Amino acid sequence: MVVLLDCSERLTKYNYKNYKKLTTPARLTKLQSIEFNKDKLNLYAPVNLAIVGRYLILLDSKSEEMLKIIELNTNKLLKSFGHKGQGPEEFISISQIIPDRKEKNSFWIYDIFTRNLKKFNIRSILNDNFYPEKVIRISSEKNGVPARLAFSSENEIFGVGFFLKHRLSIYDTNGNFIKGIAQLPFITKDERFKTQHSQGYIGNFIIKEASGEIYIATRYGSIIEKYDMDGNLISTLYGPELFYPEYDIVPAGQSYTITYNNKTRFGYIDIQYNERKNKLYLLYSGKYKLNQKNQEKTKANFGKIIFVLDNNDTVLEQLELDKEIFRMIVSEDGSLIYGLTGTEILIFPINNGPKNILDNKNFAYSRRW
Repeated sequence: MVVLLDCSERLTKYNYKNYKKLTTPARLTKLQSIEFNKDKLNLYAPVNLAIVGRYLILLDSKSEEMLKIIELNTNKLLKSFGHKGQGPEEFISISQIIPDRKEKNSFWIYDIFTRNLKKFNIRSILNDNFYPEKVIRISSEKNGVPARLAFSSENEIFGVGFFLKHRLSIYDTNGNFIKGIAQLPFITKDERFKTQHSQGYIGNFIIKEASGEIYIATRYGSIIEKYDMDGNLISTLYGPELFYPEYDIVPAGQSYTITYNNKTRFGYIDIQYNERKNKLYLLYSGKYKLNQKNQEKTKANFGKIIFVLDNNDTVLEQLELDKEIFRMIVSEDGSLIYGLTGTEILIFPINNGPKNILDNKNFAYSRRW
């Protein structure tokens, strides 16, 4: 017999404070998508991406060579690498592509299965050298497993993941655990399930170096947690509605895992920060995982609403996309949003974007609007 553990029975209160509602702005902008030429890129299942200098680094999870180097000026595929395996140039389960903060042609790949963070140089890859320049093994013995990582300007590595005691973990440049900061946003009566609750409150995050702030976007709730670099909760942003993560904890072999229930909703499925514009971009879903009428699964992990926030956490603009995406990246100059649909790479020019993109023969317009 499977016993469902309702999280609402376990949680006595939340650690959130200083609530601030993200109100709907007067300015609503509809964005029309431009699609990469799929025939030339040979895409199967693009699931992650990053901009590194003049290049787009794409993760195609079902391709034999999972990582693609695409030149932004021409949108041409230059090189593919990254087979399945545990060798230096191989990967099991890539969680993230992280541009290097100091070297414009370098980037990191985080493999959550092996917890190896590998550094690569684009010029070396283009010369058929696929070996990483550096490998950092992220420690998980003391505090659980990080799912998402980010570098600070001090070269410390911050992580959000499946932790037992804290919301954020900090690691040194060798991957050694330094300390945990920020309280978990929930309080539970049963200590056994802290790891599962951490999974329920998982989310992407960014670091604003200039202001020394960290923003965590809750995937299953309409909440953005804002911390200082010491882990003190500054404020809890929410909207356009307020809902918290809802899920069940069920047995899975000798352990436990979370599963969706009829109250599970997806909130902020991605978050990006553009330093040049000093703006925060929040990709919002708001949809229930299970259809409320027939209980069939929906594409709740996709959204087409992006809230744009200024430095004071005020919503400046609401962007409405013509196609739903589950992952996004903002160009360095803030003129383009790149989005993934699971089968396509889309470009959304903001405020008409660069004029030359619209004439590029490597693109084809989406005609849905």
